[in-house]
Amino acid sequence: MQQLMQAIKNNKLSHAYLFEGSNKQALKEEAIIFASAIICGDDEVCHTRIAAHNHSDFFIMETDEATIKKEMIEEVLHKMNQKPIEGSYKVYIIVDFDKVTTQGENSILKFLEEPPGNTIALLLTSAPNEILPTIHSRCQHISVQNRQDILLTLSEQIPTPLLRTLSKLMMSEDEAISWYTEKNFGEIRSHVVNWLQTLLNGDMMGLIQVSQLQSHISERVYQQIALDMVQLFLQDILYLQLNEQSVSSYPDYEVAIQRISQKITIQQSINMIEAALNAKQKLLQYVNAALVFEQMAIKIVGEVRA
Repeated sequence: MQQLMQAIKNNKLSHAYLFEGSNKQALKEEAIIFASAIICGDDEVCHTRIAAHNHSDFFIMETDEATIKKEMIEEVLHKMNQKPIEGSYKVYIIVDFDKVTTQGENSILKFLEEPPGNTIALLLTSAPNEILPTIHSRCQHISVQNRQDILLTLSEQIPTPLLRTLSKLMMSEDEAISWYTEKNFGEIRSHVVNWLQTLLNGDMMGLIQVSQLQSHISERVYQQIALDMVQLFLQDILYLQLNEQSVSSYPDYEVAIQRISQKITIQQSINMIEAALNAKQKLLQYVNAALVFEQMAIKIVGEVRA
């Protein structure tokens, strides 16, 4: 939060922030405090109105529905296209942004590409992996709960590199211990990353190695985790390219990530992450797993060789 307050003080606010963390209530509280500081400054009455969601330059969207549809997003954007009424800024918060449909994300993406002046978006998520990489690339990333609790609690039971990845996968303490002690997480992680590095080197052998990888992740739950790990690795590359101050999911592969980040463009990284997201969606639709991984592999190799 100190970093955000400094941005207000120095008049260096971004037009969009992606608040990430596992505690949804903490995300919401931090976002409202930030929005209040942007709009109100030292005006205590104004702060009280923001806390009560009763200010014409502040809007928060939260729903109990399973998804946030395009129409709901467009209603928010319509409000935000209007100029501030009482102050210098308009701020809108979208809670559970990972619930936004693909159509809704595309609508807000256009808005983020050409935002109206003095309008700031605060997008909240506990599942950042479910959000389009093009959205990620247009936001400043704020980690509200950086998973220090699990990192500290399990630091003596699980090696730091593996624990960092488990934490980024948003696993609970019990889940992390189970994956490490009972499900060969370290071995699976190694197979996935080695395979992915082959693809990122533009090596067609990676396509042939899909069947070998599948032998290690034959169950669907392992395949889902493998795709999540692919996405995290690609996001580490993208964040490095964007100079984002994000904690690496793979501290033991930072040299490789640095090397790869210099070989490909930001757009190529985004395209690869989208390929991983598409693969995850197909797996949820029970498309043949080998085919899902092959199609993603072809896309990644194609991007590297482009």
